Amino acid sequence: MVEETDKIKEHIESERERLSDNLDEIEYRFKDATDLKAQFERNTGWILGAAVAGGFLLSVALGRSSRLASNDFEREEATPGHSRFVSPHLNRLSDTVDNIVAGLVGVFSDKLQSFVADAVPGFREQYDTMNTKGSAPGDVTRSSFGR
Repeated sequence: MVEETDKIKEHIESERERLSDNLDEIEYRFKDATDLKAQFERNTGWILGAAVAGGFLLSVALGRSSRLASNDFEREEATPGHSRFVSPHLNRLSDTVDNIVAGLVGVFSDKLQSFVADAVPGFREQYDTMNTKGSAPGDVTRSSFGR
């Protein structure tokens, strides 16, 4: 009887340890999956690409509605008594989205430049030389590409 009780206690203890290990594993996976910084580090290209694509689509959608609203806004100026708040708010939102997209493009450009510099020997020196000559990164009009 004592042996059977000991076996049951050992079984309960081993199950408790196994459950504890499983719980620790679940906790680790949850923290890893919800860690935005780690996700960004692992999937920088995908996240930036999705953000740029989403920003572009949002900009296109807001651009259309903004143009429509600006036409309505011009008509509303001719017709007194109508609200004039639609167009300025959409323009402000559109400017905000444009600034966010510009920031993301800047981050993506820096990451791309760093990636290429790590992959191609001598790239960083050439890139720095082009910058000191007065050619801003991304300035297509002063680029030496195709010369």
